[in-house]
Amino acid sequence: KIGVVNMADLSAKKLVSMVVLLFIIGSILAIGLVSVSVIGAQIVNIGGVNYTVSEVLDPTVLTLLTTLLPILVVIGIAMYFIPSMD
Repeated sequence: KIGVVNMADLSAKKLVSMVVLLFIIGSILAIGLVSVSVIGAQIVNIGGVNYTVSEVLDPTVLTLLTTLLPILVVIGIAMYFIPSMD
């Protein structure tokens, strides 16, 4: 069955490693989401003139960075934890 973990088969070492991995992923994901969400307001200096990133980047690129990237990260994390169908 997909996504069902038999607790008898789950050793303490696997459980601890899974908890640590989820904690690290959760921390990095939170930091990354905050960084990506404020990317449009960041100031960059190009040729001695200050611009915001939203003025320099095409709006579609900015939308991809702030919307699609976090969704792909969450999908990637979910795919990691779905057991393979052997």
